[in-house]
Amino acid sequence: MRAGTGFSRYLKTIDSGFLMLDSFMIHYLRTGTGGSPLILVHGGGMWLYSFRHNIPALSAHFSVFALDMPGYGYTLPLSARRCYGLEDTSKVLLQFMDRLGIDRASFLGHSWGGGWVLHFAHRHPERVEKLVLVASSGLDVRDVIEWELLKCPLLGPLLLQLVTPGTVKKRLRRSFHHRELVTAEMVSEVYLPLKFAHNIRFQTLIARHQDWSATERILPEIRHPALVIWGENDRYLPLELLGRFEKRMKNARPHLLNRCGHSAHEEYPEEVNSLITCFLAGKPS
Repeated sequence: MRAGTGFSRYLKTIDSGFLMLDSFMIHYLRTGTGGSPLILVHGGGMWLYSFRHNIPALSAHFSVFALDMPGYGYTLPLSARRCYGLEDTSKVLLQFMDRLGIDRASFLGHSWGGGWVLHFAHRHPERVEKLVLVASSGLDVRDVIEWELLKCPLLGPLLLQLVTPGTVKKRLRRSFHHRELVTAEMVSEVYLPLKFAHNIRFQTLIARHQDWSATERILPEIRHPALVIWGENDRYLPLELLGRFEKRMKNARPHLLNRCGHSAHEEYPEEVNSLITCFLAGKPS
């Protein structure tokens, strides 16, 4: 089944579809004819469009899977939920792998997606090969004020309903050091699925039920090789967090990008793609 392409130009350029899980119809794409599996998990407020500059290059080396997590993009809920926490995201990733017959995979997670991937790696270590974390959540720190406000039961849904293209543009420009990279087309692609009623409902649940203190406690138990990429000019998660990941994770390899913001995979895709390919292949970068 193909996702609707009536509004998104990007959807018209990819061969995406849906996968039925227990509680969600997951929008995803699969590309690459060979190589080990690599699953891409976007951050909060985004969808698999976030990896548009990475999928073609990475699929030349790996079997790439990118999905819209529940509450984002074009994934559809099949039932009503009252909460949605880290156990739920791990269940989605596990079912996604099981339904597609993926026994073991490496993961690339950005921002909140990194936190979800870390929780999954702890819960199901046998299903994970390596981790690539880009400006990852997973440490017990406060989000920036606009994300903290989303956690308020009454205010959060109202703020999401009031999102405009201008709001999205402002948020994206904060995510980039080179703000000129934020184009009108990018704003449109990110904005469109944010207005779906089911996404608004789920995003408020997600914001209130992400317990990163629990994730930070289990970091020393995660022994998978991990490449942790950070931009020195990150305005969402400060650079100092890179050192905390390096200290708490046994096999973390930090990599700092100069003149880079929160979304290194979008701001410096060629360099990030090369780093990921070398790391996953076991080659020096």
